[in-house]
Amino acid sequence: MLITDYLLIGASFISIYLSLVFLLIYLANRKKIHRIPRLPKKLPKVSILVPAYNEEKTLERTVKSLVNLNYPRNLLEIIIINDGSTDRTGEIANLLARKFRIVKALHKKNGGKASALNFGLKHAKGELIVVMDADSYVEKNALIKTVGYFNDPKVSAVATSVKVSRPRNILQKLQWYEYLFNIFYRKIQAFIDSVLVIPGPFGIYRKSVLEKLGGFDEKNITEDMEITLRLQKHGYRIETSDTVFTYTESPKTLRGLINQRIRWYRGYLINARKYKELFFNPKYKDFGMFMMPSYIITVMLSLIVIVSSVYAITRDLTRNLISYLYAKYVPISISIPQIQENLSLTPLYLGITSISSFLILVFFGMLLYISLKISKEKIKNKKEAFNLLIFAFIYFYILGYTWIMSIIKELIRERPKWYE
Repeated sequence: MLITDYLLIGASFISIYLSLVFLLIYLANRKKIHRIPRLPKKLPKVSILVPAYNEEKTLERTVKSLVNLNYPRNLLEIIIINDGSTDRTGEIANLLARKFRIVKALHKKNGGKASALNFGLKHAKGELIVVMDADSYVEKNALIKTVGYFNDPKVSAVATSVKVSRPRNILQKLQWYEYLFNIFYRKIQAFIDSVLVIPGPFGIYRKSVLEKLGGFDEKNITEDMEITLRLQKHGYRIETSDTVFTYTESPKTLRGLINQRIRWYRGYLINARKYKELFFNPKYKDFGMFMMPSYIITVMLSLIVIVSSVYAITRDLTRNLISYLYAKYVPISISIPQIQENLSLTPLYLGITSISSFLILVFFGMLLYISLKISKEKIKNKKEAFNLLIFAFIYFYILGYTWIMSIIKELIRERPKWYE
């Protein structure tokens, strides 16, 4: 066997191990799934920050979903921060502020999302700060189901469960499956106090903690991940709600998806370097000793699987081509046993790969079932089942490609960009 074969086997077994760990964590905590914490005796005032840059198509829908939240009006304010938009975003923000008393419109020069959030934070009067992307919307009971988490003084933030809004083309439907898996994955992280990122749509923070930590990092391209890692570094707890669903727009084109993920993945690489002291640090318990390393390991395993499988396919095609040319043009009296020997697969390799592939499929099916259950979704027809197969066997390679591009861009120190 070649070294790629050994790497592929090793990657398979580590993948099985991590899947088993996640499954066991879920089984040990399954009774806590869909738990809604008790409301505090005195409801806190909440400020919702909506940073917006050229969001004229979605801003109104976003704000109307926030206005319709089931929460006392005297305890709720919605602050739109127009971050130097060049379209009608500022005009729409002003119209919404005039239409709804609880909505305020702020305007500033373009400085990025983190800059807009910090600007809004200075004007916010709430005890809790909600960050809401301007291309997302949320269900009406979102606050009622989440503010109870802050009864625990150690809780600094709560992440909600994000789904793709109205997926239309096949690329968005593949992202729909990915987001469902992420809901499960983030809940597992919360069970062991190891949440890696609080997504942009409807993340809730304790204002006093944000102010203590100095607000959001305005130089970071993934400010949501950066603030999450900073909270973890300072020992704050982060919860997740799997009963509140936030819906967000996803990229419609392959180019848009790749650009988005390159920003996300480069953001992780930048923040992993910034917070390198968290890795394998027993001070941070499961987060430092398991979750941070396992994420890096998962990425490395994914790249190994992609490179190894592409190499194996290329190798098989080359073998078939050589065999064809050999049979057609080389005299029978001439043999090339060394090539035939190198290209043969041992029974042991075939046995191991067959077993590991079977186990990976079994765990994939189990985790998919749990993800659908937690997300309250179903596979409704054969077309959705077919999309799932594409997700399992093709979408994985798209994400792998974006990881490779992200690593290359980091290695050559290309200046990070904010992709729409």
